[in-house]
Amino acid sequence: MPAERDLALEYGVAYLTVRRAAQVLRERGLILTVHGRGTFVADPLPADAPESEESGD
Repeated sequence: MPAERDLALEYGVAYLTVRRAAQVLRERGLILTVHGRGTFVADPLPADAPESEESGD
């Protein structure tokens, strides 16, 4: 993803708005931020992946 400051400029919003939005996305596991490398969209789970490793038996 582009840098947070670049996103703020591109969309005409405050930098802090972008930071807060990114934080929400991180908390939901939708993006990953790696210090020194950038922010990346998280890989989605395959549609047929089980929701839990635990069995209900």
